Amino acid sequence: MSSYAYHGIMPHRLAITCPDCKAKAAFEFAEYVRIKTKADLKWFEASDTFDCLKVRNSDGQFVHIAAYYHKLKSNNMPSIEGLPPDYDIKNWDHPRHKFSSSHGRDGTVVCESCGIRRKHTLNWPEEAFLQIDYKGNVLWAFDRQSAAELIDYIGSSHRKADQYSYWPFLMKIPSIFLSSHARQTVIARLKACLR
Repeated sequence: MSSYAYHGIMPHRLAITCPDCKAKAAFEFAEYVRIKTKADLKWFEASDTFDCLKVRNSDGQFVHIAAYYHKLKSNNMPSIEGLPPDYDIKNWDHPRHKFSSSHGRDGTVVCESCGIRRKHTLNWPEEAFLQIDYKGNVLWAFDRQSAAELIDYIGSSHRKADQYSYWPFLMKIPSIFLSSHARQTVIARLKACLR
């Protein structure tokens, strides 16, 4: 079975298959902020809100970053007393835009069916909850909204991807799913995923 890869921008939240119970779960990417000083690093290492990571930056040098896992402890951003100067919890908010290309693969998985809430390393698109098979090829969607736009896009006779909020994703859909022969079957299978 083949699946197309998508290495472009992704939304901050995805619908995935729960790693424990296989029901629909929510995945949310972690956000990262570079730690500026050694004193700051000590504060973040002692914090139970952040993870400290040492990563290689684009210049090839190692830097320390503070990772915040959204929804790991609650559904709200915490208010944190005593953050080092020049930091604000809002630094770990998701960017204002719906999509980002700067995600790693780490985040939080929350499943309402079995109750898990933990850190998770994403295996995308294999873990996409909304996916179908058509002639040995896998088509997936990020979430319900992208699946609805995908249905509309495939069903349209005049496709203008830029009228959709998920247009970068729609521009990467393999032609096998867009052919007139596939249209009815692909749309029916996608609609079935949304039930």
